[in-house]
Amino acid sequence: MIKLKPVFLGVLFGFLGNTGFVFGQNVPVIKNMNPDPVQYCADPVAVAPFISVKNFQSKDNTDGMKVSIIGYKKGEDLLLFDNVGKLSYDWNENSGVLEVSGEGDASDYEEAITKVYYENISSSKQAGLKEFSISLLDADYLPYTKHFYQYYDQKGISWSNARAQAAGKDYYGLQGYLATIRSLEEQNFILSKTKGTGWIGGSDAEKEGIWKWVEGPDKGIVFWEGLSGGKPINGEYSHWRSDEPNNQGGEDFAHILIDVNKGYWNDLPNDASGNDDAYSPKGYIVEFGGMAGELTPKLSAVAYVDVTQSIHPKLDENVVSILFCGEKKQEFKIAFTNGNPSVHLKALNTAVNIENEDSYNPIITVPNYGTYSFLLKTVDDATCEYVDTIEIGIHSQPDAIFDLDSSECYGYNLHLSYSDEYFEETEFIWYYNEAEFESGIGLDSVTIPLGFENIDRSVALKVNEQGCVDSSLALEVKVKPNIIVEVVNKEGCSPLITGFSAKTSKPAKSYLWNFNDGSTSDDENPNHKFFNPDDLRKSFDISLTVLDVNGCENTAVYDTLVKVYPVPTAGFNFVPKEAKITDSQVDFSNTSHAATLYFWDFGDSTYSAETDPAHSYEDMGVYNMSLEAVNSFGCADTIVKQVHVVFDKINPPTAFSPNASLPEDQEFRLHAKGVVNDGYNLLVFNRWGELVFESNSQEQGWDGKMRNGNFAPSGVYTWVLEYSDIMGDSHKQKGNITLLF
Repeated sequence: MIKLKPVFLGVLFGFLGNTGFVFGQNVPVIKNMNPDPVQYCADPVAVAPFISVKNFQSKDNTDGMKVSIIGYKKGEDLLLFDNVGKLSYDWNENSGVLEVSGEGDASDYEEAITKVYYENISSSKQAGLKEFSISLLDADYLPYTKHFYQYYDQKGISWSNARAQAAGKDYYGLQGYLATIRSLEEQNFILSKTKGTGWIGGSDAEKEGIWKWVEGPDKGIVFWEGLSGGKPINGEYSHWRSDEPNNQGGEDFAHILIDVNKGYWNDLPNDASGNDDAYSPKGYIVEFGGMAGELTPKLSAVAYVDVTQSIHPKLDENVVSILFCGEKKQEFKIAFTNGNPSVHLKALNTAVNIENEDSYNPIITVPNYGTYSFLLKTVDDATCEYVDTIEIGIHSQPDAIFDLDSSECYGYNLHLSYSDEYFEETEFIWYYNEAEFESGIGLDSVTIPLGFENIDRSVALKVNEQGCVDSSLALEVKVKPNIIVEVVNKEGCSPLITGFSAKTSKPAKSYLWNFNDGSTSDDENPNHKFFNPDDLRKSFDISLTVLDVNGCENTAVYDTLVKVYPVPTAGFNFVPKEAKITDSQVDFSNTSHAATLYFWDFGDSTYSAETDPAHSYEDMGVYNMSLEAVNSFGCADTIVKQVHVVFDKINPPTAFSPNASLPEDQEFRLHAKGVVNDGYNLLVFNRWGELVFESNSQEQGWDGKMRNGNFAPSGVYTWVLEYSDIMGDSHKQKGNITLLF
């Protein structure tokens, strides 16, 4: 049964009279083919499962049927339904009526009424028989009187007009009349169906103070005598307001109040349209049935529900488990919080085996792990039978184990995999340092970035296979030390001195550097000299192995960390090996290797970038001639050689005259670049071998005078010179000089 919102129940009508007389083929017939009470235990039950509807057709929402709860108790009684076709449902929780309307034929409405259900929603329900009226939508049927009732809305109508109109009404062969109310049951029923203040069939117009019913089968029955202080006659029923009737101005006609003093009777004059609006009639109530000679059509049916004190057995969740982990054979313990009903357990899967299915301890064996549906039938002491569907899960018990070797040291990323098997959809929750790292269905492996911080690390796993759970202990993870290498001067020309320093995430116990040139070091921060004897750049892969205080070792390899450039070989030759000052050009030939640029320093503050330069020296001396050869990497080699520029000889003049116009021709002076005064001695002799002049400095020449200060006579003289050059070499020259005047 589908439970939807409470709505009005439709009514079934019949077309047969109680003598079997047929009113016409178009007269509806509503019959309850089995009027025996339906037992209500705790769950909703069909009110009239055997209802029969014939000769009924509804074309729109103005026609239909309804189910009314006789003696309805709001907050206790409730009608539910399953939808049928395009029919509409309307439940009135104030009147206890479910109306069913809309386009449909007799079969649609018959199905709709069979699918109307009663439920007792009271927390303390009262046992007893519940009565239901099933009738057409246009009238209400009261089984107590076996009469039908209709309210007609017509504001301001007089009592006499209401009486006449009621007498003109016909309900499937039943003549209408203003309603007569002779019992509390009829009073309550009419009150629950009446939509407004309206006229009923009581009057004392014939004799003031004698109230009687003037219409219908009860015509002439006196029910009250006197005004408000009067009394009922022969125990007849009445429901006057406490100060009614009061006959204020010809008030000879009865009506029932709705808008104020709900349900009480009041007396009004025939034309009461001018009265207070709350008391003015809004219509009238017509009753059908009971007239002499009438054959009552089967326009309604009665149904009964026997409400028992039974309470739906409730499984004791403290005892009953619907989740089993481990074996495929399990004992299912049954217990209830409210009684001990008989039980029977049935599996909906034929592959499931149950032992002792009628006991409180059945044994269940399933073919595979999974969730299985079972029907649990219970019967309590009130013979109420309940059937519940129970979902029981029998699943594998996981073991939260994963592939971690606690003795191993791991790197930056830790890959973990679940080591056990699982059979159904399983949730894995991975933990890192006590916090959830990642979770998901089927996530049986995970990669955790451990990092290199100096912290303690742990991993754990929780496995949930369909509610069967296992959690591992937190396992310690040892991490290889992180290595950070810093390099100073990692690229340059050979030989390259490079400085290394190491940092680790945890204190290190030892270091081992491998410089990839056959050399190693166990220093924490070593310096190393790299050589490149080749002509091309050479790279060195550097590795460092660190062992930390936890015994974890890590090796970091740095490819081509150090780059060493080749260095060219500078070389040159020159000629002559010793240059004379008188011819000081030196020719240089470059013999350098693996160089592209050259820088010549001739040692006399002159330079050249030629490959094979030539250079003339202006002065004698020893020159430190250097050549810097540079390659494409900017690496250089320098070679220095000494170039000697030496003294050649003094070229003496052949004659001089003290009377010459040029000063340099007025004396005989022997001098030259490269001659030093130290050891200088010039002697001049006449033809007789007599010394006429002597000088120990090249700055002092012979002016033609003799030692006595007089000029020597013209003629040819002999000179002898001894001197040293700046290179320290000694020389001796002699020759003749002519003195002229």
